[in-house]
Amino acid sequence: MTVTSFTYAQHDRRMVFGPGVRNILASEIVSFSAKRVFLILDGGALSLQSEIEKLIGSSLVTTWTDVQQHVPIALAELARELVTATGADLLVCVGGGSSTGLAKAIALSHRLPIIAIPTTYAGSEQTTIYGLTGDRHKQTGSDPIVLPRVVLYDAELTVGLPANVTGASAFNALAHSVESLYATGCNPITTAIALEGVRAINRSLPKVMASPTDIEARGQLLYGAAMSGITLGDTAPAFHHKICHVLGGTFGMVHADAHSVVLPHAIAFNAPALPLEMSQLASALDCRADDVAGSLWDLAKASGVPTSLADLGLRRDDLGEAATRAAAEIRTNPRTFTAGDIQHLLLDAFDGNRPKPIL
Repeated sequence: MTVTSFTYAQHDRRMVFGPGVRNILASEIVSFSAKRVFLILDGGALSLQSEIEKLIGSSLVTTWTDVQQHVPIALAELARELVTATGADLLVCVGGGSSTGLAKAIALSHRLPIIAIPTTYAGSEQTTIYGLTGDRHKQTGSDPIVLPRVVLYDAELTVGLPANVTGASAFNALAHSVESLYATGCNPITTAIALEGVRAINRSLPKVMASPTDIEARGQLLYGAAMSGITLGDTAPAFHHKICHVLGGTFGMVHADAHSVVLPHAIAFNAPALPLEMSQLASALDCRADDVAGSLWDLAKASGVPTSLADLGLRRDDLGEAATRAAAEIRTNPRTFTAGDIQHLLLDAFDGNRPKPIL
């Protein structure tokens, strides 16, 4: 990668940040000339249902609350049928990555615009990536139509997040930025955005965990998550993400939890092939360049998020299948690998070991 030869394309999206920005939802709906709004809320956002429905007003045609992680194909088909029946012309999704994921699945088939109001730090609202799961396999793809056209980042809506969801969701976002430094499509602009995301998350996550009602810190964490989502959308899911997709799609593991466990070990494996990127990450994380992976593990520990696959319910006997499936999914990586390498990586993650510094 050089600064004199690369391409960077902007997507058609708009972000609005600030406490209380959910209250401009009605005017945003008007800007789309929408008449029939299909609202999606996941479990974590159900307490907001009445408020959001009032903001949408008479243009609301239905509220869908049956949301599941990894977007099962059968569930997506049911939602799509109701969208057809109601004649919806705009999707509004409120909640975490699962809510956004279902909205994307509908947008993919019905070519409808999305307004997203995130209540976690998933960052998926900033990508053209969608995922659908069936037969123990998560299929992902990319289409510009699934990128939310407007995202309202209201830090007030994240205050009630449980600490474990806050931490794991933030690590999901952090993984987006970290991996985009070497993923396919990376360039100097995506790198600058990614490092900004890492810095913002590293600064704000400990503050949020220590003081959950700190709106300023939560706003900074949302900002970091948005930057991280942009970099994932502008590059491509890579080594670490493919492993997590297998753990989620095949073994039903919570996506965000998988990130906090696997990320330090995936980075430890790739670090010897990425000296420049490790130096950049070390600066953003305020750590030594030879101990980036260990510092990510330390941040996970300090944030109270999972650091062991065993604690997430995976069996040691599952590691071989997980490694084989992941190896078949990964197309490119800065370091040559085998299924055996991935299995060894997953074994360290299973035991929850802190990655060792690079020798």
